[in-house]
Amino acid sequence: MPKRHDYLVGFDLGSHATRCLVALEENSRLRFISHGSAPAAGWARGVIADQDPVLESLDKAIEEAEKNGGLSVENAVVGVGGPHVKNNVSHSYINLPSWEREIQKEHVDAVVKAATRGPLSDDRTVLQVIPLEFAVDGQSGLRNPLGMSGSRLDAHVQVVSALAQAHNNIRVVVNRAGVVVEETLFEGFAASHAVLEEQEREMGVVVADMGASSIELVAYLEGELRLAASLPIGGDHFVNDVAAVLRTPREAAQQIMEQYGYVPAAQTPLNVMVEAPSLSDGRPREKPRRLLNEILEARCEEMFEVMAAQLARAGFENRLVAGVVLTGGLACLAGSCDIAEHVLSANARVGLPPQLDDLPDELDHPGWATAAGLVLYAQRLRLHRTRKRDRVTEWLKTLFE
Repeated sequence: MPKRHDYLVGFDLGSHATRCLVALEENSRLRFISHGSAPAAGWARGVIADQDPVLESLDKAIEEAEKNGGLSVENAVVGVGGPHVKNNVSHSYINLPSWEREIQKEHVDAVVKAATRGPLSDDRTVLQVIPLEFAVDGQSGLRNPLGMSGSRLDAHVQVVSALAQAHNNIRVVVNRAGVVVEETLFEGFAASHAVLEEQEREMGVVVADMGASSIELVAYLEGELRLAASLPIGGDHFVNDVAAVLRTPREAAQQIMEQYGYVPAAQTPLNVMVEAPSLSDGRPREKPRRLLNEILEARCEEMFEVMAAQLARAGFENRLVAGVVLTGGLACLAGSCDIAEHVLSANARVGLPPQLDDLPDELDHPGWATAAGLVLYAQRLRLHRTRKRDRVTEWLKTLFE
């Protein structure tokens, strides 16, 4: 049996479901080990409103994963999303001393760190920092300035940040579950790690991780990240609309939407009915399925219009050659790719988790893409730390040679 610390674990803490995925690296490949999930509670507008029910849900997901895999979950990479996540592009520069004009790694680290401090207020914390481009003495558009000579180094970086309190609450809940947080990662990045090919990043592509309370949007062009944003619309808005118009409880609206939802609505026959429990007495009442799907189509069009406006502001109009990849639980809404293609004028597909060895069929679902992406990122973290440790070991050896 492998050592406990060899496991790679991802926690996707959503406001609809809590998911835990465990994998193991073998010969540079990932093999599925186990998973656990539980209905979520304790969230409001994408942030933790009550830690106890969130902890209870997380404990259930961890317990299931541990039982299924015969293991102990001790460390995890944890996803962070929700409308409180923001993205800023920041610029900074440093002047190099006259006696040291060749740009070293410490110079790059310094200018990126300086750019990170710029756009954030005291109530926010950095999730990820992604360098966009560098300039040396006015020569812009550089991806890697290491080894170049100059007197001034500029950097433009993407700074993805979260509300400090919301971020801290997630870490506290995971720690209360007896698990060490290896790192937190914007869920949009995690999803993109799981569902994109490198060629798509080069051609121009956007990933929409569509959850219950928000859409995490990540866009790439020419191999570089160009947009990371969180839009305050998600599956809960669909459920609320259905519950209000059909006058049925939210739980019933969720089930009806998952079982009978289909867009565009015009493809639904007029004479087909669905049963919806009455909000007043709980008795089932027949409602036109076409009405249900008209509700969903209206909200779906609005969702993609909001997305289109965000992409237009980022300069992505007519540049999504590789199209749109929909993932997350809401991507299961039948026909959503058709609406996306109509509104965004780009090809659309559903993004599924990568095929880890031994991955069960039940996880071949867009709702598990983020958890799989978190595990992939955990693998990258492990590799980075191993290389860093090897470099330190080699340096120590040279001291005694």
